[in-house]
Amino acid sequence: MGVIRKLLYFMFWYGQAPSLLVAVWLLPKRRQELIWGPEAIINNKYWSEAMRAAGYASKTLMRQVSRINKKEDFDLYYDDVTPKWIRSSRFRKLLGPSFAFLHMVTYGSVIHIPFTGGPLGTSPLWRLEAYLLRSSGIKTVVLPIGGDAYAFSEIMDPSLRNALLIDYGEIKKRVRFWTEKADAMLTGFLMDGMGRWDVPITNIISINTDLWQAKQAYSTFDGRSGYVRVLHTPNHRGAKGTEFLMQSVESLQAEGLKVELVLMEKVPNTQVREMMQGVDILADQFIATAYALSAIEGMASGLPVMSNLEQESYTRVFRRYAFLNECPILSTTPENLTNNLRALVANPKLREDLGRAGRQYVEKYHSYEMAQYLFGSIYEKIVKGRQVDLMNLFHPLTSEFNRRKPLIQHPLTENRLPAMKGGIC
Repeated sequence: MGVIRKLLYFMFWYGQAPSLLVAVWLLPKRRQELIWGPEAIINNKYWSEAMRAAGYASKTLMRQVSRINKKEDFDLYYDDVTPKWIRSSRFRKLLGPSFAFLHMVTYGSVIHIPFTGGPLGTSPLWRLEAYLLRSSGIKTVVLPIGGDAYAFSEIMDPSLRNALLIDYGEIKKRVRFWTEKADAMLTGFLMDGMGRWDVPITNIISINTDLWQAKQAYSTFDGRSGYVRVLHTPNHRGAKGTEFLMQSVESLQAEGLKVELVLMEKVPNTQVREMMQGVDILADQFIATAYALSAIEGMASGLPVMSNLEQESYTRVFRRYAFLNECPILSTTPENLTNNLRALVANPKLREDLGRAGRQYVEKYHSYEMAQYLFGSIYEKIVKGRQVDLMNLFHPLTSEFNRRKPLIQHPLTENRLPAMKGGIC
């Protein structure tokens, strides 16, 4: 951006600040809604649907259409809340964030946003946004979406830091700002550099389990009798460790095993859902210690899932205070990827056992019921002011929710095959 354009850009936004301040005070307040946005990620759709099913007025408000989802996946876009009398597409785009923010102030009771903020988050007024929301009595819940939450210089795992530098930029100042200003904050595995989290929860994502159907039949192929298909759906190859998976597949093929890698990138979510019914294994991610949406979708489809759950400094807290020990994901790193993949390819019974346990795990901990319990508990505390022990919400020894359904049974011990415990196979 040139100097003149940058100057005009700042003048445009700072010129709006007085108008936004006045509007916040004068606009009629109809605050009954939960609002989710502004990034068009499918998680927001699922969370909003879950809470709407529980009786809340809930909707999504997105910046723009995502290329991997359908427009109808979300309720509103900035353009929908920008007055029709503004006909110039250029001015509509420029003013869209301001009108989206005013819509939130008018209708929102609780706003759910990433660390990049709400509609004003991409503008020079991003800090002002938090103060305007708070002065309006609106509560904010911060939910990281990935790259928005990584303060690179504070990441404990240098290998993860190196992988993220391939795909993401620096966002530390926003993380620290919203850590202080948010009414509630959920982080999952994204704990590096975080000054707080309100619920120790392994993963905050919920999906529509009715939409993702479990496999009805499992292949008996073992890499000798027939092909075993491995699906990988990276949004960022470097952060996922895609190159290590490709190398492992090639190594097994060189051994004579019939293994096929199905790589799907930046394709509509509906296509991924269809493909999961025709593959045998889901390979999620191998650098960061965590499992992502792809892993949850894979488990919901009844697939065995490989993902990195190796780093003790990240996982132990969720074994003690949440439900990670019930998770049937096979912990996999670049170092043991080939061995783990070989074990799954050669053992169709293991694939089926992990796949069926994965479906049960998603129904228990990544369903709409889970979202309703999680966010309902948060609203009880931050909106109604009731005493809710969020820090022990999913404690395996005391949680009422964890005991609603039976303990998930699977053949893994701390996400490793028994023979692998204590070291890499």
